[in-house]
Amino acid sequence: MKTLLSLHIATALTVMSTVLFAAPPHVHGAGTLQLVLEGSRLNAELRLPAINVVGFEHAPSDTKQEEAVKKAVALLRDSRQVLTPSEKAQCTAAPGVVASALLLEHGQADHDHDDHDEAHDDDHADFDVRYGFDCRRPEALKQIKVRLFQPLPKLERLDVEMVTATGQARQRLVPGQAVITLP
Repeated sequence: MKTLLSLHIATALTVMSTVLFAAPPHVHGAGTLQLVLEGSRLNAELRLPAINVVGFEHAPSDTKQEEAVKKAVALLRDSRQVLTPSEKAQCTAAPGVVASALLLEHGQADHDHDDHDEAHDDDHADFDVRYGFDCRRPEALKQIKVRLFQPLPKLERLDVEMVTATGQARQRLVPGQAVITLP
Protein backbone atom coordinates (compact mmCIF):
# COMPACT_ATOMS: atom_id res chain seq x y z
CA MET A 1 0.00 0.00 0.00
CA LYS A 2 2.80 2.43 0.91
CA THR A 3 4.61 1.63 -2.35
CA LEU A 4 1.42 2.27 -4.33
CA LEU A 5 0.93 5.60 -2.53
CA SER A 6 4.54 6.63 -3.23
CA LEU A 7 4.08 5.69 -6.88
CA HIS A 8 0.90 7.78 -7.06
CA ILE A 9 2.62 10.80 -5.51
CA ALA A 10 5.67 10.40 -7.77
CA THR A 11 3.43 10.19 -10.84
CA ALA A 12 1.47 13.26 -9.80
CA LEU A 13 4.70 15.17 -9.15
CA THR A 14 6.06 14.23 -12.57
CA VAL A 15 2.88 15.42 -14.27
CA MET A 16 2.87 18.66 -12.24
CA SER A 17 6.57 19.27 -12.94
CA THR A 18 5.97 18.81 -16.64
CA VAL A 19 3.05 21.21 -16.63
CA LEU A 20 4.61 23.84 -14.36
CA PHE A 21 8.28 23.79 -15.15
CA ALA A 22 8.75 22.39 -18.67
CA ALA A 23 7.78 25.69 -20.28
CA PRO A 24 6.47 27.92 -17.53
CA PRO A 25 4.83 31.15 -18.46
CA HIS A 26 6.79 34.16 -17.32
CA VAL A 27 4.16 36.57 -16.05
CA HIS A 28 5.20 39.74 -14.24
CA GLY A 29 3.39 39.96 -10.90
CA ALA A 30 2.78 36.20 -10.74
CA GLY A 31 4.79 33.38 -9.23
CA THR A 32 4.32 29.63 -8.95
CA LEU A 33 4.76 27.30 -6.00
CA GLN A 34 4.72 23.53 -6.18
CA LEU A 35 4.36 21.51 -2.96
CA VAL A 36 4.70 17.77 -2.41
CA LEU A 37 4.18 16.11 0.96
CA GLU A 38 5.42 12.54 0.95
CA GLY A 39 5.71 10.82 4.28
CA SER A 40 7.31 13.28 6.67
CA ARG A 41 9.02 15.29 3.93
CA LEU A 42 7.55 18.49 2.46
CA ASN A 43 9.30 19.66 -0.70
CA ALA A 44 8.57 23.01 -2.30
CA GLU A 45 9.66 24.64 -5.54
CA LEU A 46 9.10 28.35 -5.97
CA ARG A 47 9.49 30.33 -9.19
CA LEU A 48 9.30 34.12 -9.25
CA PRO A 49 10.09 36.50 -12.11
CA ALA A 50 13.13 38.56 -11.10
CA ILE A 51 11.21 41.77 -11.77
CA ASN A 52 8.91 40.83 -8.83
CA VAL A 53 11.85 40.24 -6.54
CA VAL A 54 14.51 42.83 -7.37
CA GLY A 55 12.78 45.14 -9.85
CA PHE A 56 14.87 44.19 -12.91
CA GLU A 57 15.63 41.14 -15.08
CA HIS A 58 19.14 41.82 -16.34
CA ALA A 59 22.55 41.27 -14.85
CA PRO A 60 23.12 43.75 -12.01
CA SER A 61 24.70 46.84 -13.53
CA ASP A 62 25.71 48.72 -10.39
CA THR A 63 26.32 48.31 -6.67
CA LYS A 64 22.70 49.10 -5.79
CA GLN A 65 21.43 46.31 -8.05
CA GLU A 66 24.06 43.89 -6.76
CA GLU A 67 22.90 44.62 -3.21
CA ALA A 68 19.26 44.07 -4.24
CA VAL A 69 20.18 40.62 -5.58
CA LYS A 70 22.14 39.74 -2.41
CA LYS A 71 19.22 40.85 -0.25
CA ALA A 72 16.77 38.82 -2.36
CA VAL A 73 18.92 35.70 -2.11
CA ALA A 74 19.16 36.09 1.67
CA LEU A 75 15.36 36.40 1.91
CA LEU A 76 14.66 33.46 -0.40
CA ARG A 77 17.23 31.16 1.23
CA ASP A 78 15.58 31.65 4.62
CA SER A 79 12.86 29.00 4.36
CA ARG A 80 10.96 30.31 7.38
CA GLN A 81 10.76 33.82 5.89
CA VAL A 82 9.02 32.35 2.84
CA LEU A 83 6.92 29.40 4.06
CA THR A 84 5.64 28.75 7.56
CA PRO A 85 4.07 25.30 8.03
CA SER A 86 1.51 24.71 10.80
CA GLU A 87 3.31 24.64 14.16
CA LYS A 88 1.50 21.42 15.12
CA ALA A 89 3.33 19.59 12.31
CA GLN A 90 6.69 20.31 14.01
CA CYS A 91 8.60 20.90 10.78
CA THR A 92 12.27 21.78 10.58
CA ALA A 93 13.60 23.54 7.51
CA ALA A 94 16.83 23.43 5.59
CA PRO A 95 17.99 26.62 3.84
CA GLY A 96 16.49 27.13 0.41
CA VAL A 97 18.60 26.58 -2.69
CA VAL A 98 18.36 29.65 -4.91
CA ALA A 99 19.05 29.76 -8.65
CA SER A 100 18.83 32.69 -11.04
CA ALA A 101 20.52 33.95 -14.17
CA LEU A 102 21.22 37.09 -12.14
CA LEU A 103 23.48 35.00 -9.89
CA LEU A 104 25.27 33.32 -12.77
CA GLU A 105 26.63 36.65 -13.92
CA HIS A 106 28.68 36.96 -10.74
CA GLY A 107 29.41 33.32 -9.92
CA GLN A 108 26.99 33.32 -6.97
CA ALA A 109 24.80 30.40 -8.08
CA ASP A 110 24.35 27.61 -5.53
CA HIS A 111 22.83 25.05 -7.89
CA ASP A 112 23.61 22.72 -10.77
CA HIS A 113 23.72 24.70 -14.00
CA ASP A 114 21.86 21.92 -15.84
CA ASP A 115 19.06 22.08 -13.28
CA HIS A 116 17.59 25.36 -14.49
CA ASP A 117 18.33 25.94 -18.16
CA GLU A 118 15.45 28.41 -18.37
CA ALA A 119 17.16 30.58 -15.73
CA HIS A 120 19.66 31.57 -18.41
CA ASP A 121 17.12 33.52 -20.49
CA ASP A 122 18.39 37.11 -20.36
CA ASP A 123 15.01 38.57 -21.35
CA HIS A 124 13.02 36.99 -18.56
CA ALA A 125 15.17 36.09 -15.57
CA ASP A 126 13.56 34.19 -12.71
CA PHE A 127 14.44 33.21 -9.18
CA ASP A 128 13.96 29.47 -8.71
CA VAL A 129 14.10 28.19 -5.15
CA ARG A 130 13.86 24.70 -3.67
CA TYR A 131 12.91 24.11 -0.06
CA GLY A 132 12.82 21.00 2.10
CA PHE A 133 11.04 20.55 5.41
CA ASP A 134 11.12 17.49 7.66
CA CYS A 135 7.93 17.21 9.71
CA ARG A 136 7.63 15.10 12.88
CA ARG A 137 3.84 15.16 12.65
CA PRO A 138 3.04 15.41 8.92
CA GLU A 139 -0.58 14.41 9.60
CA ALA A 140 -0.98 17.74 11.41
CA LEU A 141 0.25 19.73 8.40
CA LYS A 142 -2.99 21.33 7.25
CA GLN A 143 -1.88 24.84 6.35
CA ILE A 144 1.21 26.72 5.22
CA LYS A 145 1.50 30.48 5.47
CA VAL A 146 3.26 32.21 2.59
CA ARG A 147 5.16 35.27 3.77
CA LEU A 148 6.29 36.74 0.45
CA PHE A 149 3.70 39.39 -0.30
CA GLN A 150 4.93 41.94 2.23
CA PRO A 151 8.65 41.86 1.38
CA LEU A 152 7.88 41.56 -2.36
CA PRO A 153 5.17 44.15 -3.08
CA LYS A 154 5.43 43.58 -6.86
CA LEU A 155 4.22 40.01 -6.34
CA GLU A 156 0.49 40.15 -7.06
CA ARG A 157 -0.37 36.46 -7.02
CA LEU A 158 1.10 33.05 -6.35
CA ASP A 159 -0.35 29.99 -8.09
CA VAL A 160 0.08 26.92 -5.89
CA GLU A 161 -0.17 23.28 -6.93
CA MET A 162 0.14 20.61 -4.27
CA VAL A 163 0.17 16.85 -3.84
CA THR A 164 -0.27 14.99 -0.56
CA ALA A 165 -1.20 11.43 0.36
CA THR A 166 -4.84 12.54 0.53
CA GLY A 167 -5.06 14.31 -2.82
CA GLN A 168 -4.06 17.05 -5.21
CA ALA A 169 -5.19 20.65 -5.26
CA ARG A 170 -4.60 24.09 -6.74
CA GLN A 171 -4.93 27.40 -5.01
CA ARG A 172 -4.27 31.02 -5.95
CA LEU A 173 -2.85 33.27 -3.25
CA VAL A 174 -2.97 37.07 -3.30
CA PRO A 175 -1.96 39.72 -0.77
CA GLY A 176 -4.24 39.38 2.26
CA GLN A 177 -5.04 35.75 1.37
CA ALA A 178 -1.71 34.00 1.80
CA VAL A 179 -2.52 30.73 3.59
CA ILE A 180 -2.32 27.46 1.70
CA THR A 181 -4.83 24.79 2.73
CA LEU A 182 -3.44 21.34 1.97
CA PRO A 183 -5.75 18.57 0.67
